[in-house]
Amino acid sequence: MLPARSISKPTLASATACCAWNRFSLLPHVVIYIGERLCHTSGNGIEGGALFGELVTAYLFLAGVGAGGVAAVSLADLLLVREPFGADVVPDFAEKCPAERLVAGVLALSCGALALGAGCLAADLGRIDRVLSLFLTPPATLMNLGAWAVALLTVLAAALALARFLYLPWADRRAVVVAEVVACGLAVVVAIYAGLLLQTLAGVRLWSTPWVPVLFVLSAASCGCALLMAGALFAEGDEGVRKVAQAAARADAVVIVAEVAAAAGFLAFVAGSDHAGVEASAESLLRGSAALPWWAGFVACGLAAPFAVEVGCLVRERWRSRSGVGWDARAYPIGVPVSEPRAYPATVMALAAALVLVGAVGLRAAVVEAGAQRPLELQEAEASASVPSENEAAEGLLSTPSEKDGGQDGAAPEREDVTLWSN
Repeated sequence: MLPARSISKPTLASATACCAWNRFSLLPHVVIYIGERLCHTSGNGIEGGALFGELVTAYLFLAGVGAGGVAAVSLADLLLVREPFGADVVPDFAEKCPAERLVAGVLALSCGALALGAGCLAADLGRIDRVLSLFLTPPATLMNLGAWAVALLTVLAAALALARFLYLPWADRRAVVVAEVVACGLAVVVAIYAGLLLQTLAGVRLWSTPWVPVLFVLSAASCGCALLMAGALFAEGDEGVRKVAQAAARADAVVIVAEVAAAAGFLAFVAGSDHAGVEASAESLLRGSAALPWWAGFVACGLAAPFAVEVGCLVRERWRSRSGVGWDARAYPIGVPVSEPRAYPATVMALAAALVLVGAVGLRAAVVEAGAQRPLELQEAEASASVPSENEAAEGLLSTPSEKDGGQDGAAPEREDVTLWSN
């Protein structure tokens, strides 16, 4: 008879650690659940006719948020904050100015988003040898370059965050500037390569348009501005924080206008194509299963609502500056009279930032869902030169094996579905 195991009593420290772990580990599950509900997918994405699963949607979202956040916070430090480094800086992080703490917090949050996105990517691959092949496979592909870009950007963002949270007397401002410029370049690569990867998948004609990577890059930039606006809610209000949040709001309004133009170009491509696969994807995007994340998530929450809030706040600020109304420096990101509550403008801008993030999820969920659920036989990227039209090419691809390839007993030949990792 085996001796009974002794069970130690739970302590307060273990209970606190368990609660903290459960709270932080809940975030990726929330993102995955949102992607699953919007995409109507499950498992690895093949069940139910979908090509990609919720992990891919979560990865596209988290990588875009992380890349946009690193780029936005690096530009904010280069142009506005200009945090000093070296032996003469304040050693205690809590004593730094609020704008410097805002930059450090958003940088750490962006690094966490990149790490979670990389985890979703690894989980979708399913095996450690596939993960290692992304970095060790000799042929240079978009997947290899993207994996290296995500890894390098995560490490660089973590180093920049640690340089701000820790006292490093040997750190030099010029080295930090160089690292931030490199981080901006890597962030652009990470933001654009996911859209380029989808564009190069020849099995899905909807993704062949260059508007897909353009939308992904603009959405990542908008998410970066949103992180700065949301972070200002948790920082002490002063002139530096107000300038950073105000600049982020202005930049996001411009980015949203560009997103509207890119979305119009994408819809024009969808509506103007006579390809059978694009027509089926258009039906899903405009009125089908992808309509909810596109119209409610991306268009309403990601474009219309935050643009109205940001423009309203900026116009209100300009009117108050011209009318000479008294300012309260604590009332960021826009100036308000001392008699008005401090929380109103900051809360409104944080709400606009949250809507931008919801729109980013809706954009990626809609694009993936509209393209991935279509039958791959209808979506050859280009018709063969010997075939007169795309419709005839689609009919030829849908013909039975006995008519085209001489299959036995009319059995359909086996084919391997195109996946994100088949490139």
